[in-house]
Amino acid sequence: MAKKLSLSGANAVRTILKNKEEFHTDLRNEEKDGDRTTYTYDFTFQDHIGTFTIAQENGEIKVAVLNFSMGRIISLVNDANIRKLAEYVLKQNV
Repeated sequence: MAKKLSLSGANAVRTILKNKEEFHTDLRNEEKDGDRTTYTYDFTFQDHIGTFTIAQENGEIKVAVLNFSMGRIISLVNDANIRKLAEYVLKQNV
């Protein structure tokens, strides 16, 4: 049984990484601007939904933002583990 995600806790992204098989994404938009490609995904995880925006430039993830429908936003600024999640999502959607 997967651990329940707590949006108020600091370990939300780690919980998602430990239960990746429950994290589902659908590409909503892809934009190219020079060397930068920005992907916007709709995601579901357990009983949570939201968007996941990833910007990649020259193979490096520059922006990664999880925006939960409940108002919680997680980005590279407040959780470095989100880079691992972004890499996982990009690999799964190639």
